[in-house]
Amino acid sequence: MNETETALWWARVRAAGPQRVAPSSAFPAGMQRLVEPDVTAVWLLAVLPEGARPGVSEELGLPVLAVEQPNDTARVLAACLRCCWAEPTGSIWPGTPASKDEVAAVFGEITNRDETASNRALLAALRRLAGAAWLLWDEPGQTVRLGPRVAAWGSADLSALRELRRMLPSSADTGRSDAEGLR
Repeated sequence: MNETETALWWARVRAAGPQRVAPSSAFPAGMQRLVEPDVTAVWLLAVLPEGARPGVSEELGLPVLAVEQPNDTARVLAACLRCCWAEPTGSIWPGTPASKDEVAAVFGEITNRDETASNRALLAALRRLAGAAWLLWDEPGQTVRLGPRVAAWGSADLSALRELRRMLPSSADTGRSDAEGLR
């Protein structure tokens, strides 16, 4: 890959975040290839050194994500981690698909809102997180999967996320408690 092609790839990643490309695509140094489970595509993600602070992202020209409704967005991401990270001792990416209903059950349990408000907040956060590649949201199919950006989390981040995941209710637990409440 020549210098011009490398510069173009980095410009794309800086402008739009992780790039989804064909598996046979060439990629520049400093990019990580994340293969989709069905091997139909790969994601190119900028590699940051372990323990890098947000300032490193700024130096590389990578976007620092400003998020609307950060509390709801963080809670939806946490609910998706709970539902999509099936084996927390393993790799976080690509995770497993989860239905919107599974994520909604966990989100509803941790926010304790009425169904209409909870659903509105959930959908908005899913769209924001998908737009930033933290999640892959299949709106017609109503399924969500962890996005390529989660693969950039380092070991210290993953340790904290494992603990967070352990503390959150699972969608199966929320379904059981709802059914028990009806008896």
